[in-house]
Amino acid sequence: MLLPLLFAVVPVTTTGAYDEVRQTDDGRTLVLRTIDWETDDGQRTRVTVHWQLLDDGSMLYEYVRQPPATQAVHRRACALQGGSPSEGASFLAGPGTTHGFGCSSSP
Repeated sequence: MLLPLLFAVVPVTTTGAYDEVRQTDDGRTLVLRTIDWETDDGQRTRVTVHWQLLDDGSMLYEYVRQPPATQAVHRRACALQGGSPSEGASFLAGPGTTHGFGCSSSP
């Protein structure tokens, strides 16, 4: 089934990524991943991405829970692809995976 929004995962070049793990008051485990996010226009911005670690080892990304600087570079990366940040949740899983994000665009 094709939805009116196009979901694309755009690769991100990262160097020097490091993590800080925090436990929230409500029991969630957050991974604060600091990366150099390079967009297709060649700009590299150091940001901290907030991931929620899930029980199965995957991580949940929600655009609305990101710091302003991370939201800004996410918007720029999507705009370069003709879209905007996907609403809702994205998931990250797999060996060696450091980052991912979603963009949506109307057909």
